Amino acid sequence: MFRPAQNNMQGINNYVPAMQWSASLEMNACNSFSLGKPALASATAIGNGLATNAANGSMVWLPTAWVADSPYGRPIQLTPSGSVTMTLDVWGEDYLGQPMVERAAWAAVATAVVGKKSFYRVLGYKVVAGGAAITVQIGTVGSKLGLPFKGSIEWAKEGNPPVLIDPATLFSAWTAPDVTDPATALTGDTRGQYTATAAFDGIKEFIIGLRADNSVNANDRGGLHGIKQFAA
Repeated sequence: MFRPAQNNMQGINNYVPAMQWSASLEMNACNSFSLGKPALASATAIGNGLATNAANGSMVWLPTAWVADSPYGRPIQLTPSGSVTMTLDVWGEDYLGQPMVERAAWAAVATAVVGKKSFYRVLGYKVVAGGAAITVQIGTVGSKLGLPFKGSIEWAKEGNPPVLIDPATLFSAWTAPDVTDPATALTGDTRGQYTATAAFDGIKEFIIGLRADNSVNANDRGGLHGIKQFAA
């Protein structure tokens, strides 16, 4: 089983634009990757009671960077403590160390916003507009996991020990890579995601068979690492 970039250091960006080949892949075959044994989702896993009344545009760094318990990252969720109209950007990195930003917005509501991108590290957040005297929780999501390369999922195993899941569920279990170019703070994951059918508990392992896609668009962007993450 391939294990690409398992020891990427924080602050080093290993993203390769328009990447065509990798020693971690057999390009014309299905490749096996473990997505780890992620823990149960928690609405406060990354931060709880985080202030949002800083001046708009001011960065707030977490005291300790959060690191995902899945090797290729997992999506996050944000929940305000009360009804609010606000726009907030979360800053972090994907598993390659590539800087990335995801935006959440509320319009006079207090509902959770579930993200689309797979964060490996979360470093901080910025109130873009509407900072208020409420707090926000940042946590993890209990179903989706990030993928190592852009491609399509051909089979999946789940459990302890992992057991092959019904192939009929694979279509709905795979979120295709978002190839929007350039990516924005609101677009989806650039390499795609796997939606697990079993609940996360830190014990079950999730293994997928991935057929990589090294195609690029008309502007020669994309490749195995997908479109460059948005980080402005």
